[in-house]
Amino acid sequence: MLARLFAMILLIEALQIETQEVPRWISVKTAELGDTVSLDCAALPDDREKLYWYKQSLGYVPQTVVAKTYEKTTFFHLRFTVGLDFNLTIRNVTKSDEANYFCQQGIFNSWNKGTFVSVKDPNDQRFVSQTVVQQPVSASAQLGDPVALQCSITSQRTDHSNQCQGEPSVYWFRSGPSHPAAIYMNGNRSGECQNSSGPPSAPQSSVYTLPKNNVDSSDAGTYYCALAACGEVVFGSGTILDITDNFLVILVHRMMLACCLLVILILILIIHYSVRKPIP
Repeated sequence: MLARLFAMILLIEALQIETQEVPRWISVKTAELGDTVSLDCAALPDDREKLYWYKQSLGYVPQTVVAKTYEKTTFFHLRFTVGLDFNLTIRNVTKSDEANYFCQQGIFNSWNKGTFVSVKDPNDQRFVSQTVVQQPVSASAQLGDPVALQCSITSQRTDHSNQCQGEPSVYWFRSGPSHPAAIYMNGNRSGECQNSSGPPSAPQSSVYTLPKNNVDSSDAGTYYCALAACGEVVFGSGTILDITDNFLVILVHRMMLACCLLVILILILIIHYSVRKPIP
């Protein structure tokens, strides 16, 4: 009996380690000014549930754009509508609609994956080619460890026209089991940007870092580096961050728990037989 109890404890712990939820991915949908965009909601519509659509623009906190309660559905933008399946439709898309969108079922759970809507202006000529490269593709850390995620951004002029004005902004998105895919923070440049000594069209490379200290299980997920510059947003391919527990520590903890259970069982048996023993 005791052997079975100890084996069950170890089995439960092993299942907890290996059945971590797979991080959800963020998707990007491109539209032009004036287009109509439809976004899917992974939630299952139910008259008994509350449903919400959220919009999170670059550098801003999420805002509710649609709220469905027991009595009615409220729209916070006239161009936004939802169907019976609660998919979101945005009509006559403008540049202000460029943001990350995600829906939620209920109040505390059932977040869907995020969809970033990138809005292009066909009349806006681009003279800069931009790429975002994230390394490594995946990273692993133990609870409490520090982690630094990096992305390299390369910009190169495609002709001799003036480059767009303003400094580029780098944002980090996260898609994971504990939170919806959303903007995690506004990234800052780490280190020097390397300018080639060649002609004006030579590429310029910069490295941006997202530092994280004392990671825990809620930090697990896929992190995306996004560059917002020259009126467009360019995404990296993502870095998967896996947070693992120290199995040795867990094993020792479970062995101590098993010993405590054994002591409790022995005390129960002693008390049981003491009570049943006849008094001389």
